[in-house]
Amino acid sequence: MQLLINIDHIKDVSKREWLIDTLKMLNINFETLKPQSIEEYNKEIEEAEKEIENGNFITAEDLKIQAKSW
Repeated sequence: MQLLINIDHIKDVSKREWLIDTLKMLNINFETLKPQSIEEYNKEIEEAEKEIENGNFITAEDLKIQAKSW
C-alpha cells in the first residue's frame, strides 16, 4: 500500500515536521518529491509519445486479459 501526502499543502511547519518525524519513528518508508518543472513534464510527454510510436504499449482490453492470469 502506498500513502500519498502532499507535504507542501501542510502550511504549519511544526505539523509538517511532526508528520515526517512520526513516519520515521514508525519506520514507514516515504520519499519527498519536488514539484516537476514544465520542462521535465514536457520531456516525459515526448518520451511517452516515442514509446507509443514504437509500439511499446498495451491496450486496456489486453491488460484486462493479462490481469486475469495474475
